[in-house]
Amino acid sequence: MDSKWHKRGNMSQHNASKNCSFGDVDDLMKNVQMAVHIPTFLLGLLLNLLAIRGFSSFLKKKWPGYAATSIYMINLAVFDLLLVLSLPFKMVLSQVRTPSPAFCTLVECLYFISMYGSVFTICCISLDRFLAIQCPMLVSHLRSPTKTFGTCCVIWVLVWTGSVPIYSFHGKVEKYRCFHNMSDGTWSARVFFPLEVFGFLLPMAIMGFCSCRSIRILLGLRDCNHRACIWTIATSLAVFVVSFLPVHLAFFLQFLVRNGFIVECRARRGISLFLQLSMCFSNVNCCLDVFCYYFVIKEFRADIVARRLSRVQLVRQDTMITRG
Repeated sequence: MDSKWHKRGNMSQHNASKNCSFGDVDDLMKNVQMAVHIPTFLLGLLLNLLAIRGFSSFLKKKWPGYAATSIYMINLAVFDLLLVLSLPFKMVLSQVRTPSPAFCTLVECLYFISMYGSVFTICCISLDRFLAIQCPMLVSHLRSPTKTFGTCCVIWVLVWTGSVPIYSFHGKVEKYRCFHNMSDGTWSARVFFPLEVFGFLLPMAIMGFCSCRSIRILLGLRDCNHRACIWTIATSLAVFVVSFLPVHLAFFLQFLVRNGFIVECRARRGISLFLQLSMCFSNVNCCLDVFCYYFVIKEFRADIVARRLSRVQLVRQDTMITRG
C-alpha cells in the first residue's frame, strides 16, 4: 500500500512538473534582457577599454607603488570585457534553439569564466590591499609586478579548469537553448556545492573580512589622505555583494527545485524569474566596476600630488638652509 501511494505521489509530482509552464516568464525576460544587456554592452565595452588604457599608462611609468594594483585592475577589466563580448550571443542564443552545441558551450564557458574570474580577481585585490595596509613592510616584496602577474595567471588557470563541468551542462538533452534546460547532473550536489562554496562563499568571506578590517585600520589613522582608499574598499565590497549575492542565492533556490525540494508550480515559476533576473542584473557588474576604477585612479593621483608637494617642501627647506 505504501509503495502504491509513493508511486502515485511521484506520478503527481511528475504531472505537476509537466503542466507547469514558464512561457510567460521567458517572454518577460526577452524584454528585460533587451533593456539591460544593450546599454550594458555599450557602456561596458567603452568603460573597460578606457580602464585598461588608464591603468596601462600607470604601468608604463614603472612606478612600483602602483604596479600591483594596476595589474589586478587590468585583469579585472579584461574579465569584464570578456563578459561584455559574450552578452550579445547570450541574449540571442538564450531565445532560440542553438544551431551548434559546440558554439553554445563556448559562449556559456566565456560567460561563467568571466563571472568567476571577476570574483577571484576582486578577492585578490581586497586581500592584497589589506596586507599592504596591515603590514606594508613585510609584504612589499610580495607586491612585485612579476608576482602579481603570476597570481593573475593562476586565476585564469583556476577558472578555465573550473569550467570543465560546463561541457556537460546539457548532458543528453536533445532539444535545449543556451543557458536553459540544464541536465540533472549540472544541479547535483557534487557540482553545485563546490561551485557555491569555492566560487562565491569563500571569496565573499575573505573579501568581507579584509575590507572591514582595512576600513577600520584606516579610520583609526584619522588621516584625510586615506579617504579615497576607504571609498575604494567600500565601493568594491558593495559592488561585489550587489552583483554576486542575488545570483548565487538564485542558484541555491534552483538547486532545491531541481532536486525535488520545491515542487509547487508557483514557487518554481517565481524562482525561475528570480534566477533569470539576478543573472541579467549581475552582468551590470562589468559597468559597476568602473566606480572601483575611478576611486583607485583618484587615490593614485592624490598620492602623486602629495608626493610632489612633499618634494617641493623639501626643496624649499634645502634652499632656506643653503641661504641661511
